Amino acid sequence: MAYDARAVANEVLIRAWERGFEPTQIDIQKITYFLHGHHLLEHGVPLVESEFEALHYGPVQRSLLDCYHKFGEEPITELARKFNPVKREYQEFPRILDNSVLSTIDRHIDFYLEYSSFELVEMTHVKGSPWSITMERARNAVNIGMRISNDLIRTCFEGAKVA
Repeated sequence: MAYDARAVANEVLIRAWERGFEPTQIDIQKITYFLHGHHLLEHGVPLVESEFEALHYGPVQRSLLDCYHKFGEEPITELARKFNPVKREYQEFPRILDNSVLSTIDRHIDFYLEYSSFELVEMTHVKGSPWSITMERARNAVNIGMRISNDLIRTCFEGAKVA
């Protein structure tokens, strides 16, 4: 089962804060992307239900951009919440209980927390990465939304040295 990117980001934030890290929105975007790739490779299914987009600073989830834009370059200090249009209020996301998802996060989180925001961006921009391939293809073909396909992410993670 795939999850809302904000629910995955919340799990990352909780673990980061427990370890004394203060992630920014760039960190959360990149770490969520890398965890998604690991989950695709290890379990054959997406971690995040929506596709990543290839923007200037690398692969991003639009919902995370919208949620965390208010923090700018500063550390994120609160968990993501979702708007309930019926009750007209924001609500917390339930914690993820899926063992395969928690296993993916716990197996790889410490590796990525050790990198700076700039280093994480560099990692996503490597030639031959899903982001760089999507950006290159967009020069010659239309890709509305600059979507990075899960197949491309899985293929690149299979051939890459990853944590």
